[in-house]
Amino acid sequence: MQQPGPYTVGEEVCFPSPRNRVTEKRYVQAALGVVLSGSFDYRAQNGAATAVPGTVILGNGAEYFRCHPRDCVGNRRQVVHFHQDFLAEVADGCGLLAARFQVATIPPGRFSAAVFGGMRRLALRREDHEEAAYELAQTALQVNRSGSAPISVSSRNQQRVLSIVRHLESRYHEPCSLKTLAGLARLSPCYFLRVFRKVTGQSPAQYVMIARLRAAANDLLTTRAPVAEIALKTGFNDISHFNASFRSVFGRSPTHWRVR
Repeated sequence: MQQPGPYTVGEEVCFPSPRNRVTEKRYVQAALGVVLSGSFDYRAQNGAATAVPGTVILGNGAEYFRCHPRDCVGNRRQVVHFHQDFLAEVADGCGLLAARFQVATIPPGRFSAAVFGGMRRLALRREDHEEAAYELAQTALQVNRSGSAPISVSSRNQQRVLSIVRHLESRYHEPCSLKTLAGLARLSPCYFLRVFRKVTGQSPAQYVMIARLRAAANDLLTTRAPVAEIALKTGFNDISHFNASFRSVFGRSPTHWRVR
């Protein structure tokens, strides 16, 4: 974890407990995290869901939560812990009645990619890191329960989808058709599409797009590679499409994202 102050930011790793048991823990401070790798079932006061790479995890101070690993390798998360006084300041500025998160998880998508980008700017101490901290807290506090949907899918099909998620996380830069992914999951394309959306909150194509944009956003902050090279490396063959997609998620061009 980084600097003491109104927030701390860093990466956390969680390994499966002996015999794959469900573990109950308690948040010391409010926390906002993005899953980077691994999958697990998460349950807290405000809900429950299966977390995969890209899922946003939220927890309030003193709140109990449970994690149950879905694989044997554990999981890794980028996490920001907020001091309650800081959250109270942000909530007051937004006109909110309480400085508490209203949901437990948010599925992968544009929102989670933007949260990940803000966290990386925070972790790397970019010049706008203070703005990023306020924006992250404000955005997380304003998400309400209407944005979450319950998952109803068999355990067997859930495992099939999670195996495809692991496949996509390591090969997001490669082209892969819906028919190919459905074949790997041993499901029909139509049914696979429906189940994948239920488990992850988005379609396979949307999932891959966000995975590519997360990787590109990180590379722009941590390397000096040209924008076009990063676009090609992360799976974009059209630089104009890359620029438009990046701007739609992060609110600025790749060049502005890097130099700001």
